[in-house]
Amino acid sequence: MQLTERDVHVLKDLALSHVLSRDQLLQLGYFSTVTRLNTRIRGLIEAGLVKRLETPFFAQSLYMASPSASEVVGLRIGPLLAARSGSPRFLQHALSVTNTRISLAQKGASAWRFEQQLKTLFVSGGKTHEVRPDGLAMFPGKGLLAVEVDLGHVNPAKFAEKLRAYEAFIATGECTRAWGEPSFRLLTLTTGTLRAKHLARIVTEGSPLVNDVLTFDQFGVKAASNWS
Repeated sequence: MQLTERDVHVLKDLALSHVLSRDQLLQLGYFSTVTRLNTRIRGLIEAGLVKRLETPFFAQSLYMASPSASEVVGLRIGPLLAARSGSPRFLQHALSVTNTRISLAQKGASAWRFEQQLKTLFVSGGKTHEVRPDGLAMFPGKGLLAVEVDLGHVNPAKFAEKLRAYEAFIATGECTRAWGEPSFRLLTLTTGTLRAKHLARIVTEGSPLVNDVLTFDQFGVKAASNWS
């Protein structure tokens, strides 16, 4: 099979997004019609580069890059394909992150960086912190917007730990070093108003971090259906 430049982009996106649905591939602009999408994805499946996931909990087929695609996507992305989870919770979260990415693009974001491209470890106050948002949207003239997609599974104490890491990330200058900007806003999307209010209360007085906590409905994003 002769791979096109678009094929490579699709495979890299599948690898970094973990999983994409048919409609997401269309909304991301890779294909103009369902027929063209189905034809090309079928070819990539037959070539062993993409695998289709069938699930009774989702109306469409879901697609993932197979380990065989590692040589195509490159040395930096390829290792991600070795042990990729297909659990319902993992898939639900990945699909919801992509829905958020698509919505932000429609709202003017010019670029998107994936979780794997953002992971940063640094030391502050004798403690090692990890910064690893679900994604980062870049808006021309408006700076950076980090995204946390919360489906209600994370313990509030764990979420508070994430916020403390973000605060130290900004305060120590690590944000400038890693992301090229001195600060960013955080958008946390969650499942319901009670959960949103609870997460919004997890703040530090005088914090350098601005965290906007909204429900998916408030932001106009569709979360992937809840299944188990």
